[in-house]
Amino acid sequence: MKRLILPALAGLLLMMSACSKDPVNNSTTLVASKTNDIKKGEPILFTLYNNPDSIVWTITPSVNTQVTASGSVASIKFGRKGTFKVLATSGTKKDSTVVNVEDSVFTPPTSATLLPFSAGEKISITASKLDSGASSGLIFYAHTKNSYSCFTNYLSADYGQTGDSCKISFTGVAVPANCTSGTAPADGFEYFIPLNDGTHTLTIKLNNNTYTGSVVKAGSNYSINWSYTDGVVILPSTL
Repeated sequence: MKRLILPALAGLLLMMSACSKDPVNNSTTLVASKTNDIKKGEPILFTLYNNPDSIVWTITPSVNTQVTASGSVASIKFGRKGTFKVLATSGTKKDSTVVNVEDSVFTPPTSATLLPFSAGEKISITASKLDSGASSGLIFYAHTKNSYSCFTNYLSADYGQTGDSCKISFTGVAVPANCTSGTAPADGFEYFIPLNDGTHTLTIKLNNNTYTGSVVKAGSNYSINWSYTDGVVILPSTL
């Protein structure tokens, strides 16, 4: 299956029109581009208005969430279904909003410009498990070491599951047509769900290099056998 991870985000003007609340003069107001019907892995833009100081972003619960922040704006991705509270704190001022994430995975547009990876690019993957009966499996959060143009870029990859084989091929960095200016690492979530008990071959490709290991699932326990310390790194090895 073909996926572009971390797709294009709406511009700030479009975001404001879709918000559930509007900024108030002389008050610190947090505005989200979307609060309901959010899909897993869908980037949501948050803006804190009228903030005098640097911002601390806090998400509850924080598991499988990722924040890319620049000034008063943050792009936040939610890797699993649930209700999340996003709190932005600026000095003594703060505001929060609640968002709801559904169980389906976001399908990004294919109209973005694809940039090649920088020479010597490395990708770090943080593995976590989803233990939910028939929906049990692994969630991979992947991000590049280097930054690329466009604050709202995203990681492009081909991935899939066939029998006992799990494959990922990272193909580049996608830049949406209406991007938010700036630079940021490319990142995103990938899912190997469901994953049955037993041994699964794991193959990952990056910059014409192929890395091979395995995942062993025994009930709610996972072992990731991955010997590489460069190129593509996966942590932790046991879950």
